[in-house]
Amino acid sequence: MFRVFYLWIFVFSGVILTSAQSNPETLQLLDKAYKSLYENPDNAFQILQNIDENKENEFIKQRVQIILSRAYNFKGDYAKSIEQSIDNLNKNRNENNSYYADYALAQQYQSLRLYKQSIRISQNLVDKASKIKSQHYPENLLAYIYQLNASNLMVQKKWKEAQENLNLSNTFLKNTDEDFIISIENKIYETFLYISQNQIDKAEKTANEVQLKLNKTPQYVFLRAFNLDNLGRIQFLKKDYEKSKENLNLALDLIQNKSYDALKNRIYDDLSKNYLALKNEELYQKYCSIYKEQTDKLDKNKKEAIRNLVKLNEQYESKRIEDSEKNFSTNILIISVICLIGIAAIIFISISEKRKTKSIQKQIDFYSKQQEFIKKIEEKEVVKTDKADSEISKKPLVISKEKEADILARLEEFEKSENFLSKEMSLAVLAGQLETNTKYLSEVINKYKEKNYNNYINELRINYIAYLLKTDSAYLNYKVSYLAEKAGFSSHSAFTTVFKSVTGISPNTYIQQLTQNKQ
Repeated sequence: MFRVFYLWIFVFSGVILTSAQSNPETLQLLDKAYKSLYENPDNAFQILQNIDENKENEFIKQRVQIILSRAYNFKGDYAKSIEQSIDNLNKNRNENNSYYADYALAQQYQSLRLYKQSIRISQNLVDKASKIKSQHYPENLLAYIYQLNASNLMVQKKWKEAQENLNLSNTFLKNTDEDFIISIENKIYETFLYISQNQIDKAEKTANEVQLKLNKTPQYVFLRAFNLDNLGRIQFLKKDYEKSKENLNLALDLIQNKSYDALKNRIYDDLSKNYLALKNEELYQKYCSIYKEQTDKLDKNKKEAIRNLVKLNEQYESKRIEDSEKNFSTNILIISVICLIGIAAIIFISISEKRKTKSIQKQIDFYSKQQEFIKKIEEKEVVKTDKADSEISKKPLVISKEKEADILARLEEFEKSENFLSKEMSLAVLAGQLETNTKYLSEVINKYKEKNYNNYINELRINYIAYLLKTDSAYLNYKVSYLAEKAGFSSHSAFTTVFKSVTGISPNTYIQQLTQNKQ
């Protein structure tokens, strides 16, 4: 399903900074460098080499750093992007420019998916909008700030507020080339909004409108490719896989020889899913392999970027602290907290990798248990009492062995029935069916099934649905919501959560794997 976390592709937008004392030729070079970000980020580096920063004012220097930072970000080189931000803060320490520094820092947080920190800063900038406007900053700075805040609101699933911020962003736009780019980005954000709310027709209409506008500016290949990828995703959701494939390949062709590594990786992922749906195993494996390889590369770079971000935070906060009247102990506390945020981010990434490994192991365990479950279904044999007695002897209980054996035998019969699929099934109901009390039943389940009642019932339900999916191809075409209802779950989300906790993968992924294996 479409996820809002792809919004970080639009990070570090270059705000135009002008000055009456700036050389007109320099301003033209800056404008050309900014537009080149959407044509080929490598060109931006060459253009900026023609500017002698030593002869320019601090606004020009700052814009050079912002464009460089974004160029690296488009290339997927997050570590270099952070380095440019550090350099920017070192060279521009005037308090009057703090809004640009705040904005840049919030964008860096967002690019690394540290949304909590980005949200805090972007909301603070929105709260200061009237003050920013009164200090004669370029109006499109506010357009960028509201755009940034909109994307952060989308991460929080605050759709209405996000749309309001996009509308506010548009009010600060004029007829410049840069403002045209901002307006296109805002339209693409609207596409995200509609998809996130399952308004697929509106999303497609908006994406087509963007495509028509971009046909008049074919040089902006980044925006064209990104919008084509969105169209591919929309058509995938509408199950028009051929049209989706066509747009995704067009998007990839546009940027194949350009350094938009982050966007390319997004397209590789979408193509692999599309070819899986088209049952093209060869191309599915090809793009899936490329996607995994590039993801590992980008993740490694992000880890380095986070380490650089710790340095950025130290210098950024130190700058603000130098100009404040806070006491020494407060200053130390703030710096420590910022450093801990960076360290926590690194630890989070490490934990995520461990969770991936754990998830794989969980899948292996699940498939092993599935074989046992299928064997029980096919054999339909009652477990003999002497087997239960041998297991009981291992763990002495307060209740008698005879009672334990009886409960275990009845549980085995219960497991071979479909009674556990009933939504009304509870510990008390099951105890009544097994002619025992809840205390005895709970104790036997805890000690012999090694799980509590809820986990016991949920695992039975998931194993049953997994068995149906594996043995009856018709179930592979059913919606997840129907499978959730069939399994006795009260909601689609509860079923998905429990399914993943038992198997290590989502229902959709499990269905895709089975479909692929059957092919």
